[in-house]
Amino acid sequence: MKRKFLLGATLLLCMGLLTGCGGKDYDFYIFNVKSENADALEKVCKAYGDETGQKIKVFSIGTTDGIDLLRADMNSNNKPAIYSVNAETVPEWEEGGFLKDLREASTPEMRELAESIPQGMRLSSGNGTNYGIPYNVEGYGYIIDTKMVDALFGEENTEKWLEDFKTATYDEFEALVIAADDYIQNGTAGTVQLSGNAYTFQPEKNEISSQLNGVFAVAGAEKWTYGDHMSNFALNAVLDSLSAAQNATDEQVDELKSPLEKSIQVEDLMTSHAAGAKGALKRSPDFINSTTSGYDQAIQIFADHKSIFIKQGNWVYSNIEKINQEIVKTITMLPVKMPFTQEDIKVSGMTEEKFNRSVPEFVPSYYAINKKAEPEEQEKAEQFLYWLNTSKEGQDFIINDFAFIPFTADASVEFENPLNNALIGYLREGNVLSNPFNGAPPTWGQEVYGKILMEQYFIKEDWEADAYEKIADECISQWKALRKLGEED
Repeated sequence: MKRKFLLGATLLLCMGLLTGCGGKDYDFYIFNVKSENADALEKVCKAYGDETGQKIKVFSIGTTDGIDLLRADMNSNNKPAIYSVNAETVPEWEEGGFLKDLREASTPEMRELAESIPQGMRLSSGNGTNYGIPYNVEGYGYIIDTKMVDALFGEENTEKWLEDFKTATYDEFEALVIAADDYIQNGTAGTVQLSGNAYTFQPEKNEISSQLNGVFAVAGAEKWTYGDHMSNFALNAVLDSLSAAQNATDEQVDELKSPLEKSIQVEDLMTSHAAGAKGALKRSPDFINSTTSGYDQAIQIFADHKSIFIKQGNWVYSNIEKINQEIVKTITMLPVKMPFTQEDIKVSGMTEEKFNRSVPEFVPSYYAINKKAEPEEQEKAEQFLYWLNTSKEGQDFIINDFAFIPFTADASVEFENPLNNALIGYLREGNVLSNPFNGAPPTWGQEVYGKILMEQYFIKEDWEADAYEKIADECISQWKALRKLGEED
């Protein structure tokens, strides 16, 4: 009954949105599901219309029922020429014949633009398909306040420390964490090595470093922060993209064992050195309590200088700014270190060194062109997306009005958000990992990898010797079981 009601409401709404049943008073129509850029998209379409004389109809929605509205429009006489799509919805639109492969775009310029999308960021079901133009780029890593580095190692050493951290090994990182914890808890001003260079903790703590009570701000109650994002590092060792994960063979899934074990080793390190609101946060039932160890609490802990690192993405900028308007001016993003050896890494061209200086960057949503729209509408849609992603005016809208990182960003692009600027740097250098976690069997990241850690391990301070292996084995077993279940459905 609910579905029938939704579809009925959908049809009524669509009838109200469109002019008549046959005629159209626009050149092409965009169906947008990213409500946060609704006003900006209207603005950019008006500017494009003023420049070209074309009239673009835009409909933006941000509810979970948006897919039903889009389905109704796709089966009407007024189909959108451009619509929002993500990896999860590709199978439906591909099967229905609605996705235009941009390798078959009508102009060489559009084909070239599509080809310029980094391989790991392409919207594909495999076999080289390229179905979408990215809305924006997101990414995550260890966020750190450079003023904290000043306080720990001396302002004169900060720039070099940050550069050396990017290329440091996992062993150097682990030694840094242990030494930092000793400094925080006992005031021991030890010396650490990063990329072979020595750095000594300041003998006296200042007003910033004296507030520390742990090395990491950890949201233990938020399975996605480790179930998706931390498992993603293990997946990147074997699977170079979302589509590679969707099409992973049993042999590849088995090859995930060692990377998964080592990603859990990092989880152990981080959660053993966690900061809390009132002191070091020990693994216990409180560690997974949303009132003491949730997303907001972790950001508060970091913004209050109680931790050195927080593993998060560029999306946390506004959350941190609300708490501490000063710290957002001096934060940056560093790579998450993994103890992988070259033997663990199966992705062609990826090395242990490159892995440890890279950060995951990926695309949450794409603009797709509707293969079932009228040919002239498809061509106009291509022209608009090309203009949006290559012209100076289009780029200005993406950066300043959408506040998005364009996948075409170069050295001239700069944001107020320093996390965005850091991600652009990694993107420009080619030091990026992909998002195969989005191609894992549905629920695997959070309800298998994440749930096991949360419910069985984060609640106890000491783990058994074979914990890493046991968790990895269960993750692999459940991946295969969930995939089989999906195939049967």
